[in-house]
Amino acid sequence: MSANSAALDHVEAFHWRLGDPSLADSEARLHDLGVLRSVLEEAVEIAVADARADGVTWARIGAALGVTHQAVIKRYRKGGGR
Repeated sequence: MSANSAALDHVEAFHWRLGDPSLADSEARLHDLGVLRSVLEEAVEIAVADARADGVTWARIGAALGVTHQAVIKRYRKGGGR
């Protein structure tokens, strides 16, 4: 099993709004994914700040996240540069 498929299993298992009678299942899934996206972004911000505090370079953080170091600096410098 790859890391991506393991992560997707966790995403697919998260059902906070599914079954809400006021929402179609597809709409409930979108609400659930929005919550996951928000929490994941917060976790990434914390991890970037921790990595910077440990002396990890922007280039290595970018590589870990699959983006350029410029993109990481632009997005996380305020929180990660402390």
